[in-house]
Amino acid sequence: MSPQRHRKLPPDKTTGPDTAGQALKSLMAGQTQASVADPEQGDAWIAVGVVRGAFGVHGALKIEAYNSADQTVLNQVTRWRMVGHRETDSAAARLLPFPLPADVTVASLKQHGGQVVATLIPGISREQALALKGAEVLVQRKDFPAPEPDEYYWTDLIGSQVVDPGGKPLGVVEAMDDHGAQSVLRLDNGILIPFVAAFILEVVPQERRIVADWSADWV
Repeated sequence: MSPQRHRKLPPDKTTGPDTAGQALKSLMAGQTQASVADPEQGDAWIAVGVVRGAFGVHGALKIEAYNSADQTVLNQVTRWRMVGHRETDSAAARLLPFPLPADVTVASLKQHGGQVVATLIPGISREQALALKGAEVLVQRKDFPAPEPDEYYWTDLIGSQVVDPGGKPLGVVEAMDDHGAQSVLRLDNGILIPFVAAFILEVVPQERRIVADWSADWV
């Protein structure tokens, strides 16, 4: 997950069945293909964005969220973890403001041009912000805003067993794909199931189980 909120259906959310043919709400909070969090284990860290560079001259970070900037959980969470990607002996690494991985506190945050701009406590220089380019930003699952009734975070759906109404296994959710009007469950065997009420009968994140009115022959 990691962590997109997605009211179509954020990582991050997906909504549950209410009207046949209506897209369920799924919130894409994170990078869903890489991060899987157990809803019962709130200590899991979910990748939700990546640092793309510095913004301005005062050490602000320019961050690309893994979902849209207006829906990312970064807007509501001030405690992040940053994970590095550079070699520790590289020239850029020597300019890092702190060793990575590191837990950081956000001082301010705003949206700008489809990205998120954040400053940290304590502040860092522009050069240090540039050195963080490529670092991934994670948020702890327990810090995600609570989903509304009948909504789900994508990261909570990844890894779920999908069965038909008779209990026959259809596969395991490998990823969630965003197709604009609706999300699609992508299973580990290649099956694609629209995340809409017409096909999704039940979602039980705590049990990692989804019941779908679908057949393995429908490909």
